[in-house]
Amino acid sequence: MRILILAAAMTAWVAGTAAAEQSVDYKGRHIQTAPGEQGGECLALVRKAIDMTAEFPPRQRALAAEVKDLRCTPIPEDKRTNAVADNTIGVYTMTSPDRPGGYIRFPLKPGNLSAADVAISLMGNGSYARWHQGYLAAKGDPAAKATAQRYHAILTKSDQKALISAECELLENRRVATKALDLGEKRLSAIGRQMSLRGCP
Repeated sequence: MRILILAAAMTAWVAGTAAAEQSVDYKGRHIQTAPGEQGGECLALVRKAIDMTAEFPPRQRALAAEVKDLRCTPIPEDKRTNAVADNTIGVYTMTSPDRPGGYIRFPLKPGNLSAADVAISLMGNGSYARWHQGYLAAKGDPAAKATAQRYHAILTKSDQKALISAECELLENRRVATKALDLGEKRLSAIGRQMSLRGCP
C-alpha cells in the first residue's frame, strides 16, 4: 500500500511539473519557460532579443540562431555541472562534450538583464554550440585530432592557450554586435580593453 501511495504521489508531482512548464515556438526557436511572472518576463525578453539579432551582420546573426532550444528556467545549485558559459546571462549547457545536443538556460532574474545583453549572449553561446558540433565531427577522425583536442579544451576549459584564442573570437563577435546595436563607445572601449589584456589580434 505504501509503495502504491508513493507511486501515485510521484506521478502527480511529475504531471504537475509538466503542466506548470510552458513552451513557445518563436522564429525558429523553442522557448521553454518556468511558470509565473518571472517566466513571462523572461519569455518577453528573449523574444525581444531574438528580434534584435536581425540587426547583426550575417556571421553574428547566424551564430545567434545556432541554438534552437532556449530555457527560461532556474538552474538549481546542485545541477550546475558540465556547463560552459559565454557569460552569466545565458549558459550553453550539455550533458557531455561527447554527446550531441545542447541548450541555453537563462538563470538570472529578467529584471537584471537587457534585451541587448541577451541578444549578445545568444550569439556568444552559439559559438560554444559550433565548437561542440566541431568537436563531435572531428573526434573520430585521426586527421582532425588537433582540431578535436582544441574544441575539447575549450568546452572543458582545460587549456589556457585554447581558451584565450576562444575568448578573443568571442570578444571580436561581441565588438561587432555591440557596434551593430549602437550600444555606445563606452561598451566598445571596454571590449577593446579586454581584447588588449588577452593579446587579441
